[in-house]
Amino acid sequence: MTGNVRVAPVEPENFTPEQADLVGDWKHLVFSRVIVNSPRMYRTFLPHIEAVIAKTSLPPRDRQLIVLRMLVLCDDTYERTHHITISRNAGISEEEIAAFQSGTGSVLSDFDKTLIKATDQLKSDQFIDDATWAALAQRYSIEQLMDVVFVAGCYQTMAMLTKNFGMELEPSDGEFQDINKLRAYT
Repeated sequence: MTGNVRVAPVEPENFTPEQADLVGDWKHLVFSRVIVNSPRMYRTFLPHIEAVIAKTSLPPRDRQLIVLRMLVLCDDTYERTHHITISRNAGISEEEIAAFQSGTGSVLSDFDKTLIKATDQLKSDQFIDDATWAALAQRYSIEQLMDVVFVAGCYQTMAMLTKNFGMELEPSDGEFQDINKLRAYT
C-alpha cells in the first residue's frame, strides 16, 4: 500500500442528510465514512457485509480464522486490526489469533488447518480443491461450505477497498472503543 489516502473519509459535520442517515452511529468508523462517499454503494455493500459476516452460518471462531487468514494473505492492516478486536471479543485467545494469521501453531486443530488451506486456496486460485472441500464437508452443511467462500471473498474485497482507498486506522483509542460498543456480533 502506498500510504496515500485516495478517498478521504467524510467528516461527520460535512455529511449530507443522506450520508448522516446511512452512517448513523457509525460516524467514528473510517470505513463507513469512506464508503459513504458513494451512498449508492453504501446502501448496497453494507447490508452485504452484515449478511456475510454477522449473519453467517459459520461459528464465530471459524469465521474469524477465515477473515484473519485472508486479511494477512492480502497484506491488509485496517480490517485486520478491527478483526483482531472482534476475535478477542469472541473469546479467541491471543495464541489462536496469531496462529490464524500465520497458518501455523499448536493451538490449531486438524479442522482449523483445513480451513486455513481452504482460505489459502481461495486466495491463490479462487478455488477449493476437491480433497479440501470433502474435508470441510465432513463437518459443514452445504450452506456453511458456501459461507466459507462468501466470507473469504468478502474479505478479499474488503482488503481491496481499504488498500485502494487508502483507509487509515481511526486516530484514537476512544474512537475504537466507540466502534466496539456498536458491534452486535462477535
